[in-house]
Amino acid sequence: MKASVLSSAAESGWKNYEDFADGIDGNRLLSTTHWRGRTLVLALEDQPSLTLAFQPDDEGLNWQWGKERGKARVDEVCMDEGLYFFSFLLSPAGGSAPDSQCLALVINTLTRRGLAVRCCLQPAGTAGGSRLEQQFMSGTLAGGEVSGEAPALTRELIGFRALNIYSPNHYYEHFYVNSQRYAWQNLRGEQFGQGDMDYATYYKFSADRYLFAFREKIIPVCSVFFFDYPNGRCTGIFMGLDSSGDVKLRPAGALISKMSFNCYPNGIAPL
Repeated sequence: MKASVLSSAAESGWKNYEDFADGIDGNRLLSTTHWRGRTLVLALEDQPSLTLAFQPDDEGLNWQWGKERGKARVDEVCMDEGLYFFSFLLSPAGGSAPDSQCLALVINTLTRRGLAVRCCLQPAGTAGGSRLEQQFMSGTLAGGEVSGEAPALTRELIGFRALNIYSPNHYYEHFYVNSQRYAWQNLRGEQFGQGDMDYATYYKFSADRYLFAFREKIIPVCSVFFFDYPNGRCTGIFMGLDSSGDVKLRPAGALISKMSFNCYPNGIAPL
């Protein structure tokens, strides 16, 4: 029998990744195929350009990132006009090691701006609060004029309490505590009554549209979500280890709404 993949800090009855992940894409926007047969080149700041060549007849792509390259099955979602969310496992060509990384990418073809998030599973025993690391890289689409502001770190969500309804059996409350952490609790579902405070990162794309990512401490899992509050939707993925020790990349999405805002007295502000 394999040892538990959960942190030693897990309380009795704590769920594994697969225990709550099934069905968590119930309210996700449907996948699209707008990019089949096309090529996307994203020039990243302080990084080699990322090239994605989408296959014309299936859900595959060939990717190249500097000296790295590979093939993968990609998921594409058109979240609004010109606004796309892509996700796939970063499986190097010819590699024999198990998958341990994925890429999530949000691009706006109208402004030609994008943000890539590389999620990496660290070896067991790695020092730190989470086994997942995330790297955030903004960039611009090649082949056209760029407009608007670049995606940037933001504090605008701090203090908000929100409700995310992923499915009839997945209700989660979020509280965006400070620039590095958020708190969550399950209001309906397999994790009912459970909650924690985990590491978080927030980027702003435009008015009331954000990229939100977190890295859990107890379950070896991370997420990347795009919050579209004007349309009341979020679209994203979870990547992490299931109880067998296998890396899984799962789609997720929810109906989202802000419930309240926590105001601080003058002179007091979170990190």
